[in-house]
Amino acid sequence: MKFRIDLTPNTEAVPFNYAHQLCGIFHHWLGPNELHDLMSLYSLGWLRGGKAEGGGLWFRDGASWDIGIYNDAVAEQLVRGLLLRDFRFYGMGIRKVSPLAPPDFSAGHHRFLSDSPVLLRRVEDDYSRTHVTFRDPDSSRILERVIQKKAQEAGHATAGSLRLRFDERYRNPKTRLVRIKDIDYRASVCPLIAEGSPEALEFLWTVGAGEMTGVGFGSLGHTGRMDGGREGMLSRTAGQSKT
Repeated sequence: MKFRIDLTPNTEAVPFNYAHQLCGIFHHWLGPNELHDLMSLYSLGWLRGGKAEGGGLWFRDGASWDIGIYNDAVAEQLVRGLLLRDFRFYGMGIRKVSPLAPPDFSAGHHRFLSDSPVLLRRVEDDYSRTHVTFRDPDSSRILERVIQKKAQEAGHATAGSLRLRFDERYRNPKTRLVRIKDIDYRASVCPLIAEGSPEALEFLWTVGAGEMTGVGFGSLGHTGRMDGGREGMLSRTAGQSKT
């Protein structure tokens, strides 16, 4: 299940690297829950609607925040209780909470926009981890490896057979350096092409692509144009540099 939280305008500047703060709020909302102990079978998007002004972000018309949780019972419980919770994030409050209808996945393939940068890493022979971006020919294999692990964790029958790749026809791919608790991560902002059953595609849409979806990476949005155009994908709302 995915849902959208619409927020009122902020009254204080939001720092660019706010993603880990939203993650903390999300887990506070959940309270003691099995999601804390599992691989991230959920995805947290970035806030939409902000503009950079004077060293921070301002959401003059409010913001929207998309969250996906594979466990529908947990998601429904959270949605029911959100409007009763005290929420203040740089002056923003909750305006409304709405479930999101999944896109039509009946064709067996789908092009997803990045609602937040997709993080991939490769484990080297010395057990260190190297960031992998859309430029790396190994990116598809790593994308598929991560979703296979999530499908196994969830006991999902078909999601493990998903085929994933970055959209090589997209004309404006970039990477973004995102700081989470003083650690920098290089992640990709580029649409994804996925092939699989409708159920598998909905699983991917819900839990996100790549690593660390539970702290704001790899949230997936709806389809953009298939011509690789410069459609709006992701405002600069939580990252640092881009290349």
